[in-house]
Amino acid sequence: MKKSLFFLAFQLLAWTAFGQSFTISGSLRDAATNDALPGAHLILMQPDSIVLQTQVSGDGGYFLLEGLQEGTYLLELSYLGYEPAYRTIRVAGQSVEVGTIRLKAGIDLDEVQVTEQVIPVQQQGDTTVFNAKAFKTLPDADAGELLEKMPTVVVENGKVQAQGEDVQKVLVDGKPFFGDDPTAALRNLPAEVIDKIQIFDEQSDQSKFSGFDDGQTSKTINIVTKTDMRNGQFGKVYAGYGYENKYQAGGNINIFNGDQRISLIGMSNNINQQNFSSEDLLGVVNSGSGGGRRGGGQGGRGGGGRGPGGSSANDFLVSQQQG
Repeated sequence: MKKSLFFLAFQLLAWTAFGQSFTISGSLRDAATNDALPGAHLILMQPDSIVLQTQVSGDGGYFLLEGLQEGTYLLELSYLGYEPAYRTIRVAGQSVEVGTIRLKAGIDLDEVQVTEQVIPVQQQGDTTVFNAKAFKTLPDADAGELLEKMPTVVVENGKVQAQGEDVQKVLVDGKPFFGDDPTAALRNLPAEVIDKIQIFDEQSDQSKFSGFDDGQTSKTINIVTKTDMRNGQFGKVYAGYGYENKYQAGGNINIFNGDQRISLIGMSNNINQQNFSSEDLLGVVNSGSGGGRRGGGQGGRGGGGRGPGGSSANDFLVSQQQG
């Protein structure tokens, strides 16, 4: 009987310990002046440098990393104009208070002026907000290439993951873009028009309607465009010609006029490349079911012809969204 009670108590203790989560907290200050450093960038990693969390220090330079299991972590702390600092932290059975970490100012450079500090990431309630200005891309990069620069976001093989979950929706300024295809906006919006990227768990339509949380959410990315780009036209074109008269050409144009968004995509080639996937077409057709006058979208596809042997294809895809 005593052995049974001991075993039961041991199991309860093990289950309790397994279900616990811990925190790492502390603050950041200037090593010379002791001034607090709010807005410093923190990256929590596994020892093999896999990123687990990113955060920005708050008022007073304080930070709090939550939801951690027992183990060893590497913490990187950086602040504009300061030398980065690194701490190896062991979490074993209790939360860890690392105290005050002091960052040393970097070497002063002549003729260098910092006129604006860009905070790369902020946590606003349940929404993670990335500032596009903080991530450098090539001049002709699209939204997908910008997202690849952001921590916790993976764009691979036509799929998007954020914070370890598949992204179900990509919105532009809070509205659907090219229907239900989460990658259409990433392929066809240039990175230069983007101001912020918001990542959050969107409630189901039933939860929104009833006001009752049914626990069903979908990982969603909202692309916030720059204010001066919400009324105008932008796009890109490309072309290539090669061996045996093989060619490929295409482009897209986006016309934004307040809440009305019209996008056209075209491609022509004779290399047997499929111009649009079934997901592209289904996304546009589904978005068109609402009807433009009721605030939905309209879409369609035009097809050209194929030459002998199916060697050429000419297609275009159109999406219209009205708010």
